[in-house]
Amino acid sequence: MAKRKVCESTEISPKVAKSPPKRNGQSVQSLYQNELKRLQRLTKDVIPDDKRTAIMPLMSNIAFLKVKLDQARVELMGESIFTEYDNGGGQSGLRVHPGFSAYNKLFTTFSRGIKQITDMMPSGSTSADALMDYLNETRFGG
Repeated sequence: MAKRKVCESTEISPKVAKSPPKRNGQSVQSLYQNELKRLQRLTKDVIPDDKRTAIMPLMSNIAFLKVKLDQARVELMGESIFTEYDNGGGQSGLRVHPGFSAYNKLFTTFSRGIKQITDMMPSGSTSADALMDYLNETRFGG
């Protein structure tokens, strides 16, 4: 039997092949639109219009990341942080679950984006506090 790399495999595990159930009837697009509107409301009266135009792509990315982080949290809830591997070349062991690595990278990018926006707000503003609550909601699954 010829050896093949994992990336060359077209086999899909039965667990992965199952379609995930729809969550509360909302599409990913509508979840994204809701998050974007929420961010726009949080920053509406605090960031001047000329800066708001410049940060719209950032807010769009933050909304996207928020939706993906929420989805990933649900998917990872029942998973172990570590997963076994066997590369077929005699090496096997434990490694960090790839989903957790991806989640951490997404969250780091998300929190940096929130920080960029809060840095544009006057210190002590209630909107900055609301944006930090938004970050904490994502961090702690609220």
